[in-house]
Amino acid sequence: MTTRPTRPGDPGPVAPTEAGDDRRHMRRDSRFLPMLAGPAGTAAIRRVFSVAVLVTLDVTACFAGIYAALALKLLVQDQPVDAGAIWAVEQKALPLAATTLVLVFAKNRLYSPREQRGGAARMLSSVTLATVIVLVVVLVAGWRFDTYYIFYASWFLIGAFVVALRSSYDSVTALALDALHFERRALLVGAPALVATIAESLERSESRQGVPYRVVGRHQLTAGLGREALAGPAADLREALDPAAVDEVILTGWAGEDGPVLELLDICRRRGLPVRLAPTTAELLSHSVQAVPAPGLPLFDLRPPVLGGAEFLAKRAFDLVAASVIGILVSPVLLIAALAIRLDDRGPVIHRSRRVGVDEQEFDCLKLRTMRLGAEGEQDDLEHANEADGPLFKIRDDPRVTRVGRVLRRLSIDELPQLWNVLRGEMSLVGPRPLPRRDFERLDDLHKKRYLVLPGVTGLWQVSGRSDLSFDELVRLDFYYIETWSIWLDLTIMARTIPVVLGRRGAY
Repeated sequence: MTTRPTRPGDPGPVAPTEAGDDRRHMRRDSRFLPMLAGPAGTAAIRRVFSVAVLVTLDVTACFAGIYAALALKLLVQDQPVDAGAIWAVEQKALPLAATTLVLVFAKNRLYSPREQRGGAARMLSSVTLATVIVLVVVLVAGWRFDTYYIFYASWFLIGAFVVALRSSYDSVTALALDALHFERRALLVGAPALVATIAESLERSESRQGVPYRVVGRHQLTAGLGREALAGPAADLREALDPAAVDEVILTGWAGEDGPVLELLDICRRRGLPVRLAPTTAELLSHSVQAVPAPGLPLFDLRPPVLGGAEFLAKRAFDLVAASVIGILVSPVLLIAALAIRLDDRGPVIHRSRRVGVDEQEFDCLKLRTMRLGAEGEQDDLEHANEADGPLFKIRDDPRVTRVGRVLRRLSIDELPQLWNVLRGEMSLVGPRPLPRRDFERLDDLHKKRYLVLPGVTGLWQVSGRSDLSFDELVRLDFYYIETWSIWLDLTIMARTIPVVLGRRGAY
């Protein structure tokens, strides 16, 4: 029991109750409704405002797209733009089109927080789905129209307006948040080694979308978080759970009894602090989780990250078509690069690097040669200069790289021959990066699970920081890609690869 000094008019010492300190943290917000008190309430208000603005932008884009399609048709037909006639059509079409668009956007999580909304690919696929749904409803309802022009014209224009308005909104709000130095203050709780890794990943906010994180504390989860814990790690953690200093709690790596976790959740609930779970590498290995029947105990089926069946066929078909088209387009660049390599040192143009692919099968990864002859035999002498963490080997100013090779590496032109690996079925355009045998042998068993799918020419780690990322971040991004794969995601990553390569971010 603790006491506090008395003052004039003070009723005297007060013995704290089990939840007394929690009431102390909540008291200043008691004038509000309980659901709107504390950080959780503030976040809820921001979310409602954000969703309202996004819905307004989407309805505006829908109105503008239909209006522009009808006006453009009149202009093409050399007729005057009759705003009254267009509005008469809008009054009939807009409610159905806007409602369908908003519902599809909501289903596809386009009203989620900015880190989860997705980019232009998800917006355009959602607009496409909404257009198809409206077309089906109109046909079933028997609406009369003379041409399908309004559907494909509106699809194109609404998509363009949605992307433009939402991109503008994201840019403006990002600038505003940056000017206000807005950030999420995170308290990390869990095993020390995992907490350190999570802290490093969170604080690399300059290469991520959304509000940056600032880690304000790191604590190990222990038993006995009750009010009777007056000293030691448990007391320190309980005191650190202050809504005035923390916006959310991130838990990771707890493998002990459930009691401490339940105590932590209860304290955070009382104080209005959201709790997030940062998965370990093992937990990321679950491609999908499905409940399975078991007597008296809920069990879940964990599936490894594998693309199979229809997904694999769709991805393979996409790879064949896209790699063929890209190969034809970049063939002049390849010819110029090959000529430069030959003129530089008269050596071979193509370098065959033994890499580990799907199911741990080795293959020759084709690259334009960027190092002097015999460079692989010199690697053992350079191990002391390795700048990469984990099993990777990277040197920013590798002395083995030729003059021409430095240019090719900076622009990733040396990777273009891997299009042939894609056509041969040894690689995919997008996927986890294949590692040399030296790096692969240093992986632990969990990390080797990234080789359950075809390796890729580019991937999420290339567009999220490339060589600036730690190895743990690379593995997490690979597992996330496998879990959320879609053709749209592949297209998005390929589109984002171009400015990353041209900007030469993280390349060496």
